[in-house]
Amino acid sequence: MNTALIDYPFVGALAEHMASFIAEKRSVGRIYNTEGKKLYECSRMTEHLATTPNELSEDVVHIWLGKHPLESNRNQYIRFGVIKQFAEYMQRLGFAVYVPISDDISKTRHNFIPKILTHDEIGRLFNVIDRLKKERFSASPRFHIMMPLIFRLLYCCGLRASEATSLRISDVDTKENLLSVVNSKHGKTRYIPLTAELGDRLSNYIDNRPRSLLLTDFLFETPNGGTYKVISLYQTFRKFIYKAGIPHLGKGKGPRLHDLRHTFAVHCLQKWVCEGKDLTNAIPRLSAYLGHSDFQCTEPYLRMTAEVYPDVSAKLQEKYGFVLPKGEFVLEND
Repeated sequence: MNTALIDYPFVGALAEHMASFIAEKRSVGRIYNTEGKKLYECSRMTEHLATTPNELSEDVVHIWLGKHPLESNRNQYIRFGVIKQFAEYMQRLGFAVYVPISDDISKTRHNFIPKILTHDEIGRLFNVIDRLKKERFSASPRFHIMMPLIFRLLYCCGLRASEATSLRISDVDTKENLLSVVNSKHGKTRYIPLTAELGDRLSNYIDNRPRSLLLTDFLFETPNGGTYKVISLYQTFRKFIYKAGIPHLGKGKGPRLHDLRHTFAVHCLQKWVCEGKDLTNAIPRLSAYLGHSDFQCTEPYLRMTAEVYPDVSAKLQEKYGFVLPKGEFVLEND
């Protein structure tokens, strides 16, 4: 199933170029729905400015980059990224444009340090999840069956929460124990091998669904045939960690639902280091498994592994110090 592409009705003098820019991005497999929405908002702004079809002036760019009331720094920086790419597109076509630089906006830095759960905390978390029982008047009567599977996919496979909730029956190959993550971040598709145990769990889950199945059905379907929202899954996660005795350190301090993905990566690296595996070969595989756009997205996990597990720090430094990243790292939306 392909993610639905949203066509925004661009307006203003630059509407044609904006539509062509989005079409070019999508021609190479990008989805660009979020970026398209931002550019549509920009096009509405230009309706009230003195703009021409083949010009993107510095004044227009700076007006667009101005921070909105109550707007987060991160959202402002997303708008910066979109207008910069669009300006570069127009520049490539030979038009007179102003391409913004980082000095035009204070780049947002995410100082959030992911909370890596210990092996004991992971055990306590799944002990809580696996003991769920069907609630008599639950709006989701299969909740207690789905949650153990969803959270195993998050931790055992390192899926993003949105990837897990978007899975469909057709994405699970129970014969080959293979999971297809279709049209994920940046429109990429990847294939994830499953352990025999997890493959069997998914196979039994599918075989015991209460009604006939269509391949297009969501794997974890709500009673109305839809899919669970990530925010709903996060709220459930908060309840689980509370019952497991894992403290939540407050807003911006975690643990977040996404930290299960970080924990998966760090636990993998810890295991491989202790087993003496060659990380120069293993890390690119982990990068592909996680669906990272490049190797640099995976590198910081080496440093995190060394910091969380001091017992493997010396081994990492001795054998892989040349690939250990230096300075701050950002993993918030990997």
